Amino acid sequence: MFDFNLVDMLARIPAIIIVLTVFGYAQAQAAVWLGDPTPKMAGRLNLYPTSHLELVGTLIMMMIGFGWSKPVPMNPNNFENPRRDITLVTFAGPLFSLVVGFIFTFFLVLGTGLGIITSIGLVEILRNIMLYSIGIALFCLIPIPPLPGFNLILPWLPYRWQMQYYQLGMWNLVFLIILINTPILSAIIRPLMVNILNIYMTIMSALLGPSFF
Repeated sequence: MFDFNLVDMLARIPAIIIVLTVFGYAQAQAAVWLGDPTPKMAGRLNLYPTSHLELVGTLIMMMIGFGWSKPVPMNPNNFENPRRDITLVTFAGPLFSLVVGFIFTFFLVLGTGLGIITSIGLVEILRNIMLYSIGIALFCLIPIPPLPGFNLILPWLPYRWQMQYYQLGMWNLVFLIILINTPILSAIIRPLMVNILNIYMTIMSALLGPSFF
């Protein structure tokens, strides 16, 4: 997990900036569309990386491949249906992240196939954007606290259980850190990433024609 290869770290930078910025913007925009102006008032309704990236979390992600960004502020009281709308906002980030992954996979396949992209460095950057887009989308859908995916479950739990979750506090983070350092998450996420890449390739084959591959 702890990979401090300088070349790999540099290749991660564009991926981290692009993916986390789009992720944060997507959730902010979804919240505003659903009636909560809080993200807009907090300056999150834009594609400026500084609005969405958290310095320490970004640096750690560059070094070890795992980190965090600024959470999107929300006020559930502004939603017409808080449970449903929190769920939709939570889905928005991973969904747009997968769209970004497809777009950059398309550029990578098309560019290398036509001989336009020949730089190994550029290929590695595009590959990182592709992989981070899929990886972060899947990782953030895992319903384990304190990951964003837990918001897919938390609003639907009885109020008493929600309070117990908040009372756990830092223990949620400790549990997550322990879990990340086991092969369990990789065993779940890697097969899903392969399946999503296969879906991307199927779509691109339909768009570009099987002969392109």
